[in-house]
Amino acid sequence: MISDTIKLMEEPLLNLYFREIVYHHPSAKKDSVCGVFSYEALNVEEAKLGNLYLVGKISNLPPKKHKNFDFLLSLLASAIKREFYSDPRKTTLEALESALQSANIYLADFTKRGHKEWLGNLAFTCLTFSQNNIHIGQTGNMLIYLLRGETLSNIARKFSVPQNPLHPLKTFSNIASGILEENDKLIITAPDILQIVSTSKIKELSSQSSTEQLYESVKNYLENQSEESLVKSLACLFLEAEINPPITKKKIIPSEKVTEIIALDLENLLSSHTDKLNGVLKNKIPTTSKLSKPLNIILNSKIPHYLLILFLILTILLSPYLVQKIYYELKIKQINNLVKRMKETINKSELSLVYQDQFRAQALLQQANALMTTADYLLSQLPEEVKEKTNQTIQIIQKGLANQQNTINNVINIENPEEIADLSKNSFTFNPRGILKLENFLYFYELNSGFLYKINLNNTQDHILVFLSSKDTFKLGAVKDGFIILLSNPEKIYIYGKTDNYSTYALKPSLENTLNIKDMINYNDTLYFLDTAKLNIFGYTPQESVLNGEKWLTKDPNPELADAQSLTIDGSIYVSKADGTIIEYKQGKKSREIKPKVSPPLIGSSQLFTSEQMKNLYVLDPTNRRIIALNKKDDFTVQYISDKFDSLKDFWVDQDENTIYILNGTKVFRINI
Repeated sequence: MISDTIKLMEEPLLNLYFREIVYHHPSAKKDSVCGVFSYEALNVEEAKLGNLYLVGKISNLPPKKHKNFDFLLSLLASAIKREFYSDPRKTTLEALESALQSANIYLADFTKRGHKEWLGNLAFTCLTFSQNNIHIGQTGNMLIYLLRGETLSNIARKFSVPQNPLHPLKTFSNIASGILEENDKLIITAPDILQIVSTSKIKELSSQSSTEQLYESVKNYLENQSEESLVKSLACLFLEAEINPPITKKKIIPSEKVTEIIALDLENLLSSHTDKLNGVLKNKIPTTSKLSKPLNIILNSKIPHYLLILFLILTILLSPYLVQKIYYELKIKQINNLVKRMKETINKSELSLVYQDQFRAQALLQQANALMTTADYLLSQLPEEVKEKTNQTIQIIQKGLANQQNTINNVINIENPEEIADLSKNSFTFNPRGILKLENFLYFYELNSGFLYKINLNNTQDHILVFLSSKDTFKLGAVKDGFIILLSNPEKIYIYGKTDNYSTYALKPSLENTLNIKDMINYNDTLYFLDTAKLNIFGYTPQESVLNGEKWLTKDPNPELADAQSLTIDGSIYVSKADGTIIEYKQGKKSREIKPKVSPPLIGSSQLFTSEQMKNLYVLDPTNRRIIALNKKDDFTVQYISDKFDSLKDFWVDQDENTIYILNGTKVFRINI
């Protein structure tokens, strides 16, 4: 990397204090993501490298890609942070260089997966601070204002270079270095801030004792902005180099608004009422009475005084309203303490995830869930009017727990998947069993007839019903070299071409019973069948009008296939089981077992999909309404879930792994990933 030094004067040892703003307008179109990530050293080892501050934004996102790139921004910050603090033996500059190289690798890999929309639209700044020294790496159009004395300059101009869309590995390619002086102020922000305040105004507001006025000005504008002058999103970081914390103005309550508090003189009050009681008793009892002498002794003592105090105490303690109020307040206090602990635990979980420690992040989240169970129980003991405000806080925490769980599990929630067809909206009944894709057409087959249902993806309103047989029905389907392959009965295969012609082939030996055939797949001109009765996988190859088959697994029978659900192939054959395990077989022998690390765990019926060119193994999980993408190299998982996936049957993934077509009951969804 090229290192270009910003010439700044040396100063005494300083601290760097920060404020940050991350804003997304709730009603604006979600065509950008932004974030600020501030990491201060947590231990002695990290202190050698110093603090790390990241500000980023990705703009001009296509529809429905918001969550993918929100994930990319967090992943990028996580990768930079993890690599930066990975080796305390490095210098701060070496650590930053290594971290930015790691970020380049992540971006290149993300691009290879087909997510190219970030190219030319990513603005990202990385700043490290250690022993008064700063090092800055940047890509894209970000502003870095340095205010020193009366001079405000944009130091980003000294080293920023445009992104090269052909070379993602060179996204971060240079670093600028310098030294901060006392009272220096840095403002790292997306250019959107100039829609709120001008450069001269930034200088004016930052020239105070701290950046507080500028921070409050920007924050107030965002909170109260009109629709006409809409700033959709903003990421902004304010840094101040000081020996002591920056001075902030305290709000003073005007003296006329201070209410005078009048103390209650309990001693005089009790004495007054005691004197009245003494007077009443003396008036009621004559001096000639035998009780007069002992009464005078009692009245002249402190006994009436103490009795009155006791009476007041008993009255307070026995008051039902007051006792109930105290009880409620105690419960609320307990719940508030639990809320505080939950927030702290969730924050620790988020921090663990930044360090890529998924196991600790999950363990901390389980602790937070246990605290939530206790809080829910205490809340249930309160009446509605008492728990209303606390209930709102609990709901916010519950949402935070759900979001963190989704983040840990790499869950992408698809609220409204694109529905491209509903096969029930026809004059005829068609109950699809499976989905296949050939060129730009989707094909569906069913057990109830010998028809194929065909949808043109260039015009999703173009539906065609193709007749193949009056007596055969189709249980399973596969695709081969421009043809659709259909299993009709134990002895026959239909091969249907793009020109609507078809031919049939006999199977030798026959499969005996298609009820035992769980799945079939084609690879390199061989048709593979998963047979859960014979506990083997059979491979059939064509010879004239016949497909000749033989056992593919060397272990026969193989009891591991007793509860097999599905198979797919990329050279290796993958078989899913009802317990959630996926077994990989190579050359007829078991190679390894894969247990996807997902929550909730994979269990029950499932469908598999992959190909030789794909990086991921895809799993359709109807039980949990999701599709799991499992990286074949590192088992990294991403989960796509939707409440609309309530009757999942089958799916198809395009070769570029950008689009998934989903058969859900009679509806067909399309999602971009």
